Amino acid sequence: MQLKHVSFLTRDADALRRFYAALGATVLKDQTRSEEALRRLVLEVGGGRLQFFQDLSGALQPRAAQGWMEHIALEVSGLDAVISRLLEAGGALLRREPSPSGRDMAFVRDPDGRQLELLERSPS
Repeated sequence: MQLKHVSFLTRDADALRRFYAALGATVLKDQTRSEEALRRLVLEVGGGRLQFFQDLSGALQPRAAQGWMEHIALEVSGLDAVISRLLEAGGALLRREPSPSGRDMAFVRDPDGRQLELLERSPS
């Protein structure tokens, strides 16, 4: 079994495209379905896929992530540099602390308020 993607609603697909590009994400699809009034943005991030739908009619509104339980977790190399790029791309640093395993960890909000857990990759 393999996870295909994780999907979310967004208010601003362009802002998310810039934000996740700061993590090295590549755009796999960016298409608008005018008959459904939906824009679909699919990004490849670290071997996985994030899919975002922007409701162009404004009827569906994403819910800002609350608390730490709803988040996207990524292992990264060079946590300080990654945080800097994400802040420049519209993110907000929520907290930075050691993980339960002792690795460097930070939580950053994306432009929709969704939390990213960034965990420093263990040396191989």
